Amino acid sequence: MGERLSLVAVFYNEAEKLPGYFANVRGVADEIVAVDCSSSDRTAEICRKNGALVIPSKYRYFEQNVNKALSKVNEGGWVLVLDADERLSPGLKREIRKVLESPQTDVYLIKRINYLFDGFSTRSTINTWLPRLFRKGCVHWEQEMPHEKPVVEGKTARLSSIFFHYAYTSVPAYVQKMDEYLCRMPAEYAKKGKNRILIGERDSKVSMIFGSHGLRRMFLYPPILVLNHLIRRRLIFDGRRGAIFAVCAGIYSFFEEAIYYEVKSKEKNSVMINWKKEYPDK
Repeated sequence: MGERLSLVAVFYNEAEKLPGYFANVRGVADEIVAVDCSSSDRTAEICRKNGALVIPSKYRYFEQNVNKALSKVNEGGWVLVLDADERLSPGLKREIRKVLESPQTDVYLIKRINYLFDGFSTRSTINTWLPRLFRKGCVHWEQEMPHEKPVVEGKTARLSSIFFHYAYTSVPAYVQKMDEYLCRMPAEYAKKGKNRILIGERDSKVSMIFGSHGLRRMFLYPPILVLNHLIRRRLIFDGRRGAIFAVCAGIYSFFEEAIYYEVKSKEKNSVMINWKKEYPDK
């Protein structure tokens, strides 16, 4: 029979992706627990039609919502976390069923292969091992740390099969995600009275060399980041798609710091543009 497996997911306006998603995971899990982050499309409806337990949420951050989904999974059960833009390979489906017949560890790391614009990045090191298959209680996400790595408690092992991440299907899709991560989600986080944690503040090596914030962080770090992606992370071997992604990462870094500067400047000077008074009285 094997161990019981729950598929856990966090969705927001994913109606276009969900038919393929549910076709991909059909027969893999015993139950599906999906958190719907107040989607304005048919996301919740499609999830229910595919037999998922839908948990509503008014927040968008993955960390808080995935923990909410995990709370609904039976104690001692196994969990597979898979996003709407991720797909299991046929080999991974077979391997998951096999290892759950007699688990040898608490957490299984699975390699994720990223899609960049017009193909998969197969020669770079941006494809990472992630703790996506685990016994409940052995992996959790810190709610106060957006985009933070999960906390793993227990023994780990690696699966030999992979899963696919359609991270950036086009350059406009990258720009859309950049707007989402830099502007929309931080604004939502601020509504909860929390200060968002930026990339430069999380990476101690970056902070030590370029500072957490400031001119060096804004102007020197982005080009260094581009070179780091191209050479150290081997994106140069992915050709044009790798080069485009590396440059996009540098642009993202620059805008993150520029937005931080603008926010802090307005807080200090209390100067806000009022378009209703664009032409002041003489």
